[in-house]
Amino acid sequence: MTARTAAWAVLLALAGPGGAASAAAETKAVLQVDVEGRAGMNRHRLVLTSRSADGRDLMLLFSCRVAEAGTFGVALDLGAGAIWSIEGENVAMSRDRAADISRRMDASGEYLTLGGRAAIAAFGPLLQSPWIGFVVRERYTASFDLAAVGAHVRRFRELCPT
Repeated sequence: MTARTAAWAVLLALAGPGGAASAAAETKAVLQVDVEGRAGMNRHRLVLTSRSADGRDLMLLFSCRVAEAGTFGVALDLGAGAIWSIEGENVAMSRDRAADISRRMDASGEYLTLGGRAAIAAFGPLLQSPWIGFVVRERYTASFDLAAVGAHVRRFRELCPT
């Protein structure tokens, strides 16, 4: 068993008998429509929050410009503080009943970020799943129950088609 597989096994074990989706049963969402953003560009934002099995506060933020959905961006906060390598980190991403993918995300303080076409390619398919999970450094895990906030996710996908 690889360390990455072991990290997923721990995440699933902590999820209990309901499986991975129950680990993120406390996922909450806030949808912001046409709000002021950087450089005077209004944005649509979907903010997901959850708590890890070990008590870390987790956040996943999706954003796109109102006038240009191709400016899609993502920020992931694993509640670990500003510990990320300045070159960024490899992030393993998993969705319900689909193969894991790995993407390099940039480091920005406490957040791991990805923008533009790379974010659309990686996160567009993830937004189609009822559950998504992340592993960084084979140690930091996060999961979000998208089914629990399905109306928010569907509306964001309408506003920011990928």
